Order: sequence, then C-alpha cells, then structure tokens
Amino acid sequence: MSMAEPPRDSSHVHMRRRSKLNRRRRLARLDVGLGLLVALVLLLATPGLAIAAIVALIVLVACVISFLVQRRAARRSARQREDESPPPRARGRRADG
Repeated sequence: MSMAEPPRDSSHVHMRRRSKLNRRRRLARLDVGLGLLVALVLLLATPGLAIAAIVALIVLVACVISFLVQRRAARRSARQREDESPPPRARGRRADG
C-alpha cells in the first residue's frame, strides 16, 4: 500500500461482496423457479403428456446445468481473489527492529 492511498474500509468491501453473493443466489433461485414454471405450463398446455414430460425434463436439466456452471465460476473467481490477496500482516512488534 502506498502512502498516498488511504486504507480501505474492510466493512465496505465485505458488504459489496455479500450483496453480490445475495444477487447471485436470487438469480439462481429465479432460474430454477422459471424452469419449474415453464415445465409446469408445458405439461398442462400440451396434449401429448409423454412428449411434454421429455421437454420439461430437458428444460429442468438445462436449468440445473446453468446453475452448476454459475456456481463453479463463482467458486473459481473466489479462489482467484483469495490467491491474489496479500497475506495478513502480523500484529505486535516487528522483527526488523
């Protein structure tokens, strides 16, 4: 950290990360909810129940795959951020004098 740069407020950073995670969770729930709704409408609206069930299953599988890909990407980016962050500074007396 340079002397010209003020120290960052860690609570603000944590609040931003938490809001991003909450947004991702809401979007994932919305994806699953929309997939279930489309599957239900498809089952009720089409006369061929077997065909509708197959299409509904395909839609649900697509939603699950989307959810897993998004979750994997989030874990990967969190791991990269963790690797890039500097190690915590030791408290107390410094060893160099």
